[in-house]
Amino acid sequence: MDISYITYPTIFLSFLMAIGLLLRPWRFRNVVLAIFIAELGYLTLFIYLLHTKLILSYPDYFLLLIPIEISMGPLLYLYVLSFIKNKQKFYYYDIVNFIPLMVVVIIIIPFAFASDDTKREMVNMLLLQEDVKFIQILISAAAAIVLPIFYISLSIWQIWFRKPSENMAYQPLILLITLLIIWLFLGVVGIAGSVTLSEKLLMLDNVIISLIIISFYLISSRYPYLMQFGSIPPKTKKYAKSYLGNINQKSINRQLKIIMEEEKLFCDEDLSLGRLSEALELTKNQLSQFLNTYHEKNFNNFVNGYRIDEAKKMLLEQPRRQIISITFAVGFNSYSAFHSTFKKMTGITPAEYRRKHEQELL
Repeated sequence: MDISYITYPTIFLSFLMAIGLLLRPWRFRNVVLAIFIAELGYLTLFIYLLHTKLILSYPDYFLLLIPIEISMGPLLYLYVLSFIKNKQKFYYYDIVNFIPLMVVVIIIIPFAFASDDTKREMVNMLLLQEDVKFIQILISAAAAIVLPIFYISLSIWQIWFRKPSENMAYQPLILLITLLIIWLFLGVVGIAGSVTLSEKLLMLDNVIISLIIISFYLISSRYPYLMQFGSIPPKTKKYAKSYLGNINQKSINRQLKIIMEEEKLFCDEDLSLGRLSEALELTKNQLSQFLNTYHEKNFNNFVNGYRIDEAKKMLLEQPRRQIISITFAVGFNSYSAFHSTFKKMTGITPAEYRRKHEQELL
């Protein structure tokens, strides 16, 4: 059976998702997930090369397999920590998780510089010669079973027993546990398939990886801000007396800050209370009450505050740019609205603000 019908779309989807995450603001969670998903795509490619025996023609892909398998456990664990503990950067002590990876990289470096014929002979020996297959079994078991079991166990423990009460992304985290367990099964199937070169096992392995990649895609589509913020506010009844009764305001504020300061959604002149509430998965009433109670501003004043701050930066950093151009760049749909709002918030006009700071520099 030709597995290219599964392989090519899965590889394309995995790398498309990885690139999409890296094109967004570079947050710790985005980068870790992008690397992990790209590695899943690589595993799909590797299984295809095994299935078609093309791995003998591309031995370098075989060298990359063990480092990638070893790194996936720590990466997934760091991703879970970004949810549970709001981990936002890589610390020096995180290197401990990647010591096995560094050891393996050091070991395979000499093979990386060997001739292609030498690499092919090594791959041929490990895959086809019965008397050395136990070596491959031991290496694969350590890379695809032992380390994953350890990190999957840590991840499940964090999700079940360390989940903070304010984390509203409980259901997606349960789905994530399911993916972790599937990955463990994937490791077992992967070892059996790579050792025996069984077409059925390799096909099953490919299908499982494809399901994991598709699952990540569906989760990110269903919960578009889950991957970035790590929490999902539950929706309360539309006409509840207290619209904020069951939502985590700190979590909402963190999401709102990223949307406004990093993604600069305020620059969209069509931004409305409804659109912003949808991005945060809130109702209009919830967002309106949140802005009034948490920031003591209504929607227009909140958004215009960001627009005016951005305009002040552009007025100084781009002294030759016309003010009318800046007006539309920061999200205002007319110069008159920008002029009056700017003067109301700063006490002077945009032109006076620019001249004032230019004089201070002289």
